[in-house]
Amino acid sequence: MAESLSGVQLSTKWQEASNRGAAILSYLGEQVPLIYCLETEPQQGEEEQKVEQHLLYPLECFLFGEEPCVGLEKLQQYNSSSSAQQCGRVFKEGETVYTCRDCAIDPTCVLCIECFQKSVHKSHRYKMHASAGGGFCDCGDLEAWKSGPCCSQHDPGTSVTMETDECVMDPGLRERAQMLFHLLLRYTTDMLVWEETYELSEELKPKVKEDAYFCVLYNDEHHSYDHVIYTLQRAIACDQNQAQIYTALIDKEGRKAVKRGTLRSCQQAKDNIRRNSEHIIQIPLRVEILHTAVMAHQTFALRLGAWFQKIIGYLVGLREVFCQVALEPAADNDQLCLISRLMLHDAKLYKGARKVVHELIFSSLLMDTEFKRQFAMKFTAHYKQLQEDFISDDHQRNISVTALSVQIFTVPTLARQLIEEGSVIKVIIDTVMDMMSAHLDSNNRFQFQGHNPDKFFRVQVIFHDLRYILISKPSVWTETLRVKFLEGLRVFLRFLCCMQGMEEVKRQLGQHVEVEPEWEAGFTLQMQLRHILTMFQDWCSSDERVLLLAFQECHRALMSCTNQPFRREPTDSYMCKQILHARLYKVSQEPVSIHLPISRLLAGLYVQLCQTGAIQYLPDFVDPVQLNFTELAEQPLRCVVLAAQVCADMWRRNGLSLVSQTASKMDPNHFLMLVLLRFELFDIFNGNSSSKDQEVLKQWNRLTEEMLYLIIIIVGERYVPGISHVTKEDVTMREVIHLLCIQPMAHSSLVKSLPENALHLVGQALLEEKTQLESSSTEEVTFDFSLKAQTAPFEVVKCLREKSGPVASFSVDHSMLEESVQDKEKAERKRKAEAAKAHRQKIMAQMSAMQKNFIESNKMLYDNVPESSSQSDTAASVDSCRMDVDESRVAVGPQQGVCSTDWEAQICILCQEEQEVQAQAPAMVLTACVQRSTVLTQNRGKTLSPKGSYPLFMPPDLAVGTHTGSCGHVMHATCWQKYFEAVQNTTRNRLHADLIIDLENGEYMCPLCKSLCNTVIPLIPVEPKTGSEHGKSLFHFLTKIKSLPSLKAQNDMIMWNLQMFEVVKCLREKSGPVASFSVDHSMLEESVQDKEKAERKRKAEAAKAHRQKIMAQMSAMQKNFIESNKMLYDNVPESSSQSDTAASVDRPKFSRSITEMLGVCATTVHRVGLQTAPNDLCPYMPVMSWNTCAYTIQAIENMLQEEGKPLFGSLQNRQLSGLKALVQFSAAQRLKSSQAVVQKHFADMLAVLVPVPNVENTPSILEVDFFHLLVGLVLSIPALYQEEAVDLQPSAVSTAYNHLYLLHLLTMTHMLQVLLASHDCAVIGGLGEGDEAQAAAELFSIVSQHTDRLRAGVTGFCVEGVKRGVLPFLRCAALFFNCLTGVPPPEELSESPESQLHLLCSYLSLPSNLFQLFQDHRDVVTTLIKRWCENAAISKALKGEMQIIRYPHKKNRLIDLPEDYSVLLNQASHFKCPNSSDDERKHPTLCLLCGVMLCAQSPCCQEQLNGEDVGACTAHAAICGAGVGMFLRVRECEIILMASKTRGSPYPAPYLDDYGETDPQLGRGNPLHLCPERYRKLFHMWQQHCVLEEIARSLELLNVMFPFEWQML
Repeated sequence: MAESLSGVQLSTKWQEASNRGAAILSYLGEQVPLIYCLETEPQQGEEEQKVEQHLLYPLECFLFGEEPCVGLEKLQQYNSSSSAQQCGRVFKEGETVYTCRDCAIDPTCVLCIECFQKSVHKSHRYKMHASAGGGFCDCGDLEAWKSGPCCSQHDPGTSVTMETDECVMDPGLRERAQMLFHLLLRYTTDMLVWEETYELSEELKPKVKEDAYFCVLYNDEHHSYDHVIYTLQRAIACDQNQAQIYTALIDKEGRKAVKRGTLRSCQQAKDNIRRNSEHIIQIPLRVEILHTAVMAHQTFALRLGAWFQKIIGYLVGLREVFCQVALEPAADNDQLCLISRLMLHDAKLYKGARKVVHELIFSSLLMDTEFKRQFAMKFTAHYKQLQEDFISDDHQRNISVTALSVQIFTVPTLARQLIEEGSVIKVIIDTVMDMMSAHLDSNNRFQFQGHNPDKFFRVQVIFHDLRYILISKPSVWTETLRVKFLEGLRVFLRFLCCMQGMEEVKRQLGQHVEVEPEWEAGFTLQMQLRHILTMFQDWCSSDERVLLLAFQECHRALMSCTNQPFRREPTDSYMCKQILHARLYKVSQEPVSIHLPISRLLAGLYVQLCQTGAIQYLPDFVDPVQLNFTELAEQPLRCVVLAAQVCADMWRRNGLSLVSQTASKMDPNHFLMLVLLRFELFDIFNGNSSSKDQEVLKQWNRLTEEMLYLIIIIVGERYVPGISHVTKEDVTMREVIHLLCIQPMAHSSLVKSLPENALHLVGQALLEEKTQLESSSTEEVTFDFSLKAQTAPFEVVKCLREKSGPVASFSVDHSMLEESVQDKEKAERKRKAEAAKAHRQKIMAQMSAMQKNFIESNKMLYDNVPESSSQSDTAASVDSCRMDVDESRVAVGPQQGVCSTDWEAQICILCQEEQEVQAQAPAMVLTACVQRSTVLTQNRGKTLSPKGSYPLFMPPDLAVGTHTGSCGHVMHATCWQKYFEAVQNTTRNRLHADLIIDLENGEYMCPLCKSLCNTVIPLIPVEPKTGSEHGKSLFHFLTKIKSLPSLKAQNDMIMWNLQMFEVVKCLREKSGPVASFSVDHSMLEESVQDKEKAERKRKAEAAKAHRQKIMAQMSAMQKNFIESNKMLYDNVPESSSQSDTAASVDRPKFSRSITEMLGVCATTVHRVGLQTAPNDLCPYMPVMSWNTCAYTIQAIENMLQEEGKPLFGSLQNRQLSGLKALVQFSAAQRLKSSQAVVQKHFADMLAVLVPVPNVENTPSILEVDFFHLLVGLVLSIPALYQEEAVDLQPSAVSTAYNHLYLLHLLTMTHMLQVLLASHDCAVIGGLGEGDEAQAAAELFSIVSQHTDRLRAGVTGFCVEGVKRGVLPFLRCAALFFNCLTGVPPPEELSESPESQLHLLCSYLSLPSNLFQLFQDHRDVVTTLIKRWCENAAISKALKGEMQIIRYPHKKNRLIDLPEDYSVLLNQASHFKCPNSSDDERKHPTLCLLCGVMLCAQSPCCQEQLNGEDVGACTAHAAICGAGVGMFLRVRECEIILMASKTRGSPYPAPYLDDYGETDPQLGRGNPLHLCPERYRKLFHMWQQHCVLEEIARSLELLNVMFPFEWQML
C-alpha cells in the first residue's frame, strides 16, 4: 500500500516509473479524496497534518532527491552568494504602506513597514496610507526609487548577478523541479478552471466513485449578510449562529460547502436556497453541486499555491524554473500558457482561488525583471478580454487580476517597452471605446441617458491604467517610441472627438423641462480625463518634434468635429468704429455643450509650445490660415457664456471654461466685440437696446458682471509660466497670498486649494535650499525660499489685514517673534499669580476682621483667657489657653472650630428665583452624574461582586468605584422634575436619541451647560453642632476642656473603646434580630420582601426591645463616663448633661421634597454602582451613598496630587459645590434608611477596628480601604442614638469625641496597614534619633512580636515610607471633614502642596508625630495589634500567598505612547488576532488604559456580555474601565471613546503632523508625532470622569442619522 511507504520511498518509486507524471497524478488521485472533504466541518489542524505527511512531504522528497531538510542545507550555499531580491510582500487590505515624497519615482512606489523602518527614507519626507490590497512592496526595485532602493535587509552588498544562481544550481535539481513544477502547475490550473462538477479527468478518477456530494454556496455582491443568513436558516434548517459562521466564511473565502449528502439531498438543498434567495431579490444565490472528489482536488490545488510560494522562496533558481514553466507556450499552438489560462479564467474563480493565484504571480513572475516583462506582454495581449470579464463580474477590483496593471504599467522602462512593442496606449483606449460604443448617437458623440451606473464605474477604472502608463515621461525618445506614442495619441483624439460637444443642452423657454437630462456620467468622465490630458501634454513637451506633431493632430481633430461648423453665414458687427466679421450665435437660443476636451488639450499644447520655444516652428506643421483663433475661441466662449447665464438665473445648469489662450492672438478690440456678441450684450453696449422689465435688467446686470469677471480672468491668466515672465514659484506664492487674504487656513486646507503641482513645487524649493545650505555657508545661499515664504506671503497678508504701511516695511526675525511670545506668556502668568495672591490676601483680611468682630461681641467667653492669647502674635506659649485664628481651624474633636460657611442663597437656573438652603424649605438640587470608575484601581481588570464583603468594605485596590460628579448648576427640585419630564417627552420623538441620552436610566442634559447627568443631589445645610440657645455655654465648655493641664486622653480612649466594643458585641449577637442581615444581597432582599406580615411584626417588636436594651447599656456607660469626669461638665447646659446625650427633635428633620430628592439620588447611586435594578428596600442603599462619597473624594485628591495643586483653594466652584453637597447628602442617608440596618452596618464596619472574638466574615486590615471605612463609620455612628419613634441626634460633645477617636483609631490602623504592606521594602541603617524614631521603634517592636515574617526577614522599616503612605488618607480625611463640618483649613494648605503633614495633623487634631498616637493609647493599641495580626489573612499576605496593595497607591495614567506614529503602525503590523489565523484585514485597536492590542470590528473576537454578542473593545471596556473605554484605532489614527455597549464617539488622535493638524484615516499621510498637550488633555478627560460628557456632547453636535453599532467594536 502507498500509505505504508515513506516519502523517500515514494519519491524513489516515482523516479523509477516510466511515466513519472502519471505515477504522481495517480497517487494524488488516490490520496487527496482520503484527506480532504470527508466531512462538512473538517478539523483544520488534523487535516493539515495529513496533507503535510502524505502529500507535500513526498513531493518535496522527489524534488530534492533526498530528505528535504538535507536538500535545504545544500541550498544555503547557493543563497549565500545570491544577489539582492525584492521584498515582494503582498499587501492586505488596510495594511499601512509608505512612500517617499523625495525619492519615489511616482506615488505608486511603496514600502512595507518593515522595509521602511530599515530604509533611509525614514528620515525623508515620507507619506503613509492604507493599502487597498493587492499591491506589493517595491523595496529592491531599482526603477522605483531615485535613491535608497533597498532597505538594510534587502541590500545586496555585492555585485554578483542573478546568473550566478543559474550556474551553481544542481542540474538534477533543475530537471526535477522543471518536471514537477510543470506537472503540479498544470494540475492546479486544470482543477481551478475545471467546470465538470460531477466527474474528474481520467488520470485522477477514483477507482470507486462514492455517492457523496457537496452543496456549495458561492459569494456574490448582490445579497447582503442578513439575506444569506436568512436563506440558510430557511433552506438547510440551521440555527442563526451556524448560518452566521457559514456566511462569514463564504464572504472571506468566496464559497463554502453548506451540506454533504447524496446527489438528491444536495439538489433539494440547492433548490431551497435558490427559491428562498429569490424571495428577497430577483437574482438567486449561486449554488453548485460538486462531487466530493472534485471538491477535494480543488481544495488541494489551492494548498499547492501556498506550497509553490514556499518552495520558490528557497532559491532564485527555483523561482526562475517556475516562471519558465508558467510562461512556456503549450505544445499545441491553440493552447495558451498556464498563466494565461489562469488569468483568462480569473473572473470565474471564487475569491479564495483568486487570492492564491495573484499571490503566486506576485511571488514569482513579478519578482524578476525579464519574467515581469514577459508577463506584461501576456497581460497586454489579453487586456481587452480581461477588462470585459471584469466589467461583467460583480467582485471588487482589488481581487481581480486587472488590478495587477499597477505593478507593470508604472515601471518606467516597462511602460515604454509596452508602448513600443505592445501598443499599450492604443490597446487601452480601444478597450474603452469598445465598452462605450453602445452610448454613441447618430452624430458619433456619447449620450449617456439611461446608462448602467455600475458598469460605467467599472469602465472608468480603465482610465487608471492609462494614467499608470503615462505617469513617468521619458527622458530619451526613440523613433519607435515616437511613432507608437503618436499612434496612441491619434486613437485618444478619436475618443475625445466623441466627447467634444456631447450632450448639448438648449435653454428651456416657457414651461419647465419634464425630464431632467442625464449629466453626471459625462461630467464624471470629464473629471477622469483631467489628469490624463495633463500627462499627454507633459509627454509631448519632453520632445519638440512630438509636441509639434501632437498639436497638428489635435488641431486636425478639433476641426473635424461634427458640431464645429456654424449654421449661419458670417455677418459684420459695428461698435466704436470697429468691425467684427463673425457668425451669429446665441447661447440662450441654440444648443451648447460644456464638454470640450479637445479644446482643453489644444490650449495646453499651445502653452507648451510657447514655453519650449517650439512655437516658431508651428507654421511648418499647421497652415497659419487654418489657425483661425476666432473659431478656436468660439466653443470655450460659449461655455463661459452658458455659465454666466446660469448665474443670471437663465439656466439651471453649470459648466467649465477655457478661452484665455486665443485671446492673446486676436485683435483686442475684436476679441472684446466677440465676447460682447456671445454674451448677448452687444446691442446693450451699443445703446440699441433698452428694457423696463426688472427681471431682464437684473439678468443684464449679472451678465455684465460675469463678462467683466471673464476679462479679469483672461488678464490674470497672463500670470502663467510660458505666457508671462513668471516662474512656477511666483505663481504658487501669489496663490498662497490670495488664499490667506480671504481667510485663515490650515495647511491641509491650503494645499487642497492650491493648484495640483503647487505642493510639489514648494517641496522642490525646500529641497533646493537644503542642498545649498549643506554645501555652502548661510551667507552664500542664493535660493532662500523659506525666508521668502516667511516674509513675503504671511507678512503681506498681515499688512493687508491691518491696512497699514507698505509691504516693504515688514522685516521678520523668527527668533524674536518666538521670544516675544514667550515673554508675553511669562508676563501673563506673573500677572495672574499676583492677582491671585492679592485676592487671597483680601479674603484673609476679611476673615480676620470677621473673627475679631466675633471675639469682640463674645467677650464673656474669653474672661479666663490670658491677654496674650487675644493679641495678634501667634507665637504665644503652648501651655496657655488661647483662642486665636489658627487654633480655631481644627475640624475634628473637642477643639473643633466654628463653621465659617454654609450654603449661600441659590438661584435656580430655570426659573431664576433665589432661595435660601434650609432644612424645612423646598428642595434645591444640583445636577449630577453617577458612573462606575476604575481611575484609581490598583488591579485593573478585577471585578467586584456584592456576594463578597463588597460593597460594605471597599477592597484596598479600589478595583471599581462609584464616582459622582456635578457641573455645579442649581435648580428647584420642582423645576428639575418639570424639565426632566419635558426632556423625556421631546427626546422620545428624536431620531436615535437613545445614542445620546438613556431615558430609561434617568439621563438628561444640564439645561445650562449641556453636561450629561443622570440624577440630582439635594442641597442640605451643614448640621449645627449645638443648639442656638446654649451655643455660647458649650463653646466656653470646650474652651475649658482645652485649658485642662492633665487630661487623661488615654483613659478616655479606653472608655470609648469599651463602649464601642460592647456596642459591636450587642449588635452582632446571633440571637439579636439585627443579625438576620447577612452579607448576601439576594438573601437580604428576600428576608425583607417575602416574610409574612405577622413575622415582620413579631420581629419589629423584638427589635424594639433589643434596641431599648442597647440604649440602656449605652446610657449607663455614658453616666459612668460623666460621673468620672464631672469637672468637665460644670458649665455644660443642663440639657447636654442629662443621661441621654442625644438631642430630641420633635418635627421631621427635612422637608418632604428634600426627603424625596434624597431617595432619588440614593436610588441612582445604588443602581449604577451595583448595576442592579432600583430597589428602595435594599439594605445597601446607605452604604453605596457612603462609598460614592469616599471614592469621589479620593478621585479629587488624586487629581490634585497629580497636578501638583494645593489641597484647598484649587478646586473650581462647581467641584467644590458638588463635593460639599455629596458629603451632606451622604450624611443624611442614615435618616432615610432603617435605623436597624445602619446600626448593623456600623457594627460590621467597626468590627474591623475592634475585633470581636468568634465572629466570621470580618476582613483583615489588609483587605479594607480605610478611607471608605472612615466615611462609613463617621456617617453611621449617629444611628446608635436613634429610636424609631423619635429622631434623636448625638450632642456636640459626643459627636466631637466620636469623630476624634474614630479618626485616631483609623489612622493608627492605616499606619499599621502601610507598615505591613511595605514589609519587603529594603531599609538600610537605623531609625534615627528623637521622639519620632523612638515611638516608631517601639511600634516596630510590638508588630514584630506578632508577625513571624517581619521578625525573621526585615531588620527595620522606613519611617518616611509610612508617613508617605498615610499622607493620601489624611488629605482625603481633611477634605471630608472640611465638607462635613464647614471648618476652614489652615491658610498654608491653600497655598502650597509641599510640607503638608504637620498642617494636616493640626487640622485633623492629630499629633504632628503620628507614631505618638501609639504611645498615647499604648494599652488599647497593644491589644488591638495582637488581634489584628492574628487574622489568618495577615499571615497569608506576609507569606506571599495573597496580593498586598502598596502605599501610597501608584498613580494611574494613560499608557506611554511612542513619539513617532510609525512605531505604533509597526506594532499593529505585527499584531496577530488571538482567535483567527487568516490574513484578512484586521483593525488593531490599542486600549489606552492598559496597553492591550485588540482585534476590533471582527466577528472572530466577539464575546458574550450579559447574554449579548459584543465586540472585543466593548467586552474589554466592561472589564478594564467599568464600561468606559478609550481606544486608539491604529490604522485609522483615531481615538474611540466608549461609555457603554451602545454609545461611543470618535475623537481626534493626539498625533499631529508638522503643521499642527491631525490626520484621521491617514488621509494626508504626513509623518505624525505625539502632541503631549493633546495627550494630557485626553488623560485629564479620563481622570476627571468626563468621557461620558464628551461623548454626549459630540453626538449632540453630530446629529446622528445612521447609528454605528458600537457594541460590535
